[in-house]
Amino acid sequence: MTTLKDGLIVANTELDIISVDDNYRDYVCEDGSETIFANVHPDDQHLLYEMVETLSSQDKVSLCFRMCKKNGEYSWVTAGCEKADDGTIHINFQDIAHIEGDIRATEIDYLTGLYNKKAITDYAKKLCTSQSRHFVNLCIVDIDNFKQINDSFGHAFGDKVLREVAGIIMEVLGKDGRAGRIGGDELMLIIDDIEDKSDLRVYLKGIRERVEATHIDQNGFPQVTVSMGLGTYPSYVDNYEDLFNLADRMLYRAKNRGKNRYVIYNPDIHGKVVNGELDESTVKINSATVLDKTKLVLDTIDGFFGSMNEAITTLLMKIAATYDLDEAYIFYKDISKSFHGYKRVADSGSSTNTNIPKIVDSISSLSYITEPGFESKFNANGVLVIDTPQTQLSRTKEPLRFFEENGIKHAFLYKMQSVPFDGYIALYNTRELSRKFPQPDITDLTYLSKMTEIALKTR
Repeated sequence: MTTLKDGLIVANTELDIISVDDNYRDYVCEDGSETIFANVHPDDQHLLYEMVETLSSQDKVSLCFRMCKKNGEYSWVTAGCEKADDGTIHINFQDIAHIEGDIRATEIDYLTGLYNKKAITDYAKKLCTSQSRHFVNLCIVDIDNFKQINDSFGHAFGDKVLREVAGIIMEVLGKDGRAGRIGGDELMLIIDDIEDKSDLRVYLKGIRERVEATHIDQNGFPQVTVSMGLGTYPSYVDNYEDLFNLADRMLYRAKNRGKNRYVIYNPDIHGKVVNGELDESTVKINSATVLDKTKLVLDTIDGFFGSMNEAITTLLMKIAATYDLDEAYIFYKDISKSFHGYKRVADSGSSTNTNIPKIVDSISSLSYITEPGFESKFNANGVLVIDTPQTQLSRTKEPLRFFEENGIKHAFLYKMQSVPFDGYIALYNTRELSRKFPQPDITDLTYLSKMTEIALKTR
């Protein structure tokens, strides 16, 4: 079978060919044609027009479509397209069969160029029954608010979004995994033989960030995002069905926590899998040990910027425990729902530093911050401390209403300005006997917030 390892076309914005390489000539049916379309399947030609339109507003785009080979048969290719400084478009092709192995036409989902449901499911099941017992990471990807996208912009745009997301997934995975379409806007990807969660995050973070950068509205917010849930075999389950269900539960958590995020299963956080079912009553670390405040600040420097590579969610729990907070949230991009959030639900009652307050996932809103005049309350460091809500918020209707309805007595708010689309950190105390934030704590929390901001920007 003839496959194209690498092929290059240089074309103008009308997709007339300026130059091609020998690999392309050896691969396609009409090797002397002056237009790309001579070798592109008629049903896929609109994808190339859409690619040109997309390159008018962004530097690179990936897509999949069918090209006619020397033998007259069509084969799926993936293409990375980039607009050069001279205005020409450089299109690098690769036959999917060269990446994936011998793929039959019946295994392809013709809208996205990914595996179809049967093919990707069979592939995952085969890995889970393999005698080698290597790690199989199954991730379910769901496009957020896809029905709304179709209703607002039309089904043609929805199809375009699906193809864009599929292209991003294929490009991020490369030879390290396979992906398929298992439902309308639901995709499944398999990352094989990787155990370390930090390595898995590289793939999922890359997909999430590249998808949200594809379509940005006039206010700077992403119009298209994805949620992802991932489980691992055989670390936590011993068959494909339980693996899929575990990933699906993690996807549900990602959706429920505000979308545009990924959740990788962790038994300490999400509960153990018992007889194939997730038992959330077995959660043992929804708690954080109270630390010495100076040590927490120093550890955070090493945790974020040294060798520890600490998760931002872990720091947020530590902050909540160490500074005796009732709620802690990070708002990133969409302030209507927190990007990360935790709430205190119980306390051991001990007054010693070995006390372990219980911390659980939580979602909150910071939409009150958009009320005109409210942001002027932040100081030059991006900090606003509220200790007397009735007095400090008396002239701002929505903030005062939010504080009263949620019983917030004291708040530390930090405005991030370095992360994309800005963001906020909100720390609340709701107990009647909670005290004002002392100045040393305000200084610590300002440093910790700034480090979190830098970490969000660089990860």
